[in-house]
Amino acid sequence: MNKKYRIGLIGPGWWGRRLFGYFSSLKQVEMAAVCARTPPADLDLCGARLFYDLDSFFKESRLDGVVVSTPPSLHLQAVKAAAEHGVHVFCEKPLASTVGDCQEMIDICAEKQVKLFVAFKHRYARACRHIKENTPKYGKPLFAMYTAPLFPVNDPGWKFKPGWCDGIIVENAVHYIDNLHYLVGPVKHLYAEGGTMMFDTDIPDTAIFNIRFQNGAIGAIGCGATSDIGICKEYLDIHFENAVCQMHGYLDDPFHLRVCWRKDHFVEEHDFQGSDGIMEEIRHFIECIGNPGEQPLATGADGREAVKVALKVIESVRTGRRLEV
Repeated sequence: MNKKYRIGLIGPGWWGRRLFGYFSSLKQVEMAAVCARTPPADLDLCGARLFYDLDSFFKESRLDGVVVSTPPSLHLQAVKAAAEHGVHVFCEKPLASTVGDCQEMIDICAEKQVKLFVAFKHRYARACRHIKENTPKYGKPLFAMYTAPLFPVNDPGWKFKPGWCDGIIVENAVHYIDNLHYLVGPVKHLYAEGGTMMFDTDIPDTAIFNIRFQNGAIGAIGCGATSDIGICKEYLDIHFENAVCQMHGYLDDPFHLRVCWRKDHFVEEHDFQGSDGIMEEIRHFIECIGNPGEQPLATGADGREAVKVALKVIESVRTGRRLEV
């Protein structure tokens, strides 16, 4: 790709600043504009124009794509504005704070024929992609167990602010919900136990939940904020008809993969250390902009389903009921 693509950023908070750096490092990207509510601290704009309202940001920047990294409740406003101006969208997870907002974003992007790309970086980790690419050989999925508790990060208030985001399970656990959707299949029903373990809030911040997938497989996810930064890991065990896969690594960086073939008990060892799912998803977003036939690996519909499951987990924790998804 020889063309240089003009990209804008909406929401230069802590994670938005990191994404700005990732995008800026690509030769085919020009970070052309940033939209903020207040002057962004500790951000070298590298020549990008700074705006404080969405209307002028889109009208004056002539963007090919936009990165949306605001609190989830504000995603809809930004995505609608982008779609109205024909700008492709890289939207941080969770796609929105409600399923209704997710669907409205999907609908407006489809109507305006812009691509809605959801930043589920695990789909791009090479260990996850290896499992996905080899699933036809592994056979039918039977069982999946995911352990991925976050440490209690210093949260900006919006993560537990009613109407903005329903806490860590929606903001963070959507990664693991989506990864099982990607590698195993859609969720049929779930039952969750959990509560408020680490934060002064009435929104559950930690949960363990059992899943029945539509294809008959069973699974569970342990997530939340009870780990510690000094030891935080993630671990995924998936059992298929013909093979057992074990993937683990640092939080958000599952680089080690073992595959045991049932036929002869041979164990493959794969080390994908250095695979950066964030950079790989960004490269794919640029490819989606440049190639009309290329579609996002994680679509708006995938983002909606992850939010739907996460909200059902919170509802199940609160009601003690098994819930259909």
